[in-house]
Amino acid sequence: MKPHRIEKVSIVIPVYNEEGNIPNLYKELVDVLYTTKKEYEVIYVDDCSNDASLEILESLFANDIRVQVISLLGNQGQTIALSAGLKHAVGDVVIAMDGDGQHDPKYIPEFIKAIEEGNDLASSWKEEDQRDSNFLALLSRIFHKLVSSFTGAKMKYFGSTMKAYRRELVRNLDLSGDLHRFAGALVYYKGIRIKEIPIRIRKRLKGESAYGFGKIFRVALDLLLIKFLTKYAKAPFRLFGTISFLGIIVGLFGIGLVTYYKYVLGLPSQQNTGLLIVSAIGIIVSVQLLVFGFLAELISRIYHTSDQKGLYAVRTHLRHQDICE
Repeated sequence: MKPHRIEKVSIVIPVYNEEGNIPNLYKELVDVLYTTKKEYEVIYVDDCSNDASLEILESLFANDIRVQVISLLGNQGQTIALSAGLKHAVGDVVIAMDGDGQHDPKYIPEFIKAIEEGNDLASSWKEEDQRDSNFLALLSRIFHKLVSSFTGAKMKYFGSTMKAYRRELVRNLDLSGDLHRFAGALVYYKGIRIKEIPIRIRKRLKGESAYGFGKIFRVALDLLLIKFLTKYAKAPFRLFGTISFLGIIVGLFGIGLVTYYKYVLGLPSQQNTGLLIVSAIGIIVSVQLLVFGFLAELISRIYHTSDQKGLYAVRTHLRHQDICE
């Protein structure tokens, strides 16, 4: 692998109601980043917190020229908040972390080293927590193996936000839903080099998780979306066209059976009314899918040729111009 030269590091941290965790995490970050001997910036993205998070971030900004604070207009969710921070990062390597302190900054040098070695993405791999039961650990392994099999990404763990990206990779990474967790799967099909780094997840110092645990259904939908994005996003008509083609064949086969029963076997047509109706409906739905495929293809082409892909609105963006531009 060809080594990557890293002169500047960007840290991106989405924040939502983390007033009790921001100061300690900031101090840890500064202490660790100082030891790397590299230029750095810390980009906080406040996802419309309703506690004192934004005020604390503004105080950090006022006292540290390496801090940026982006405040979103309305609560957009962790993935969109992360995407906003990634968009404004200018470091040679961009490291994403949670804002609750569960990601220990001590691992940052390992992530930087992984990118310097020539990898395009360094993704954290959560070591099995000794407090978890064997059953929960087994469920976790099964889940991540299923995700790996479904997406084709040869990774052990997909559930952590803590990742390091080459800047060039960030520019082409479109995130929505809860897709930040599956960034490795999203970019794997492009042939990029990925290294997984084992980390220990810490307990939250204060507060409760702002992004709840009722995510199973959303995660399942996101997995389907990833499968579509990695295989059919640039040519959706292939997917809808294939389904439509199969539906039309099945419908025509059903109508053929009805015709055979009536004119060859001499059976009354009334006995096959149900099959005829189902076959006709199948053909109609298949034709509709075909039309939908054409529309999806058109929308996809418009999307991939447009630069206006905004998913959020920024209320304020605090940055020190002399080092950020």
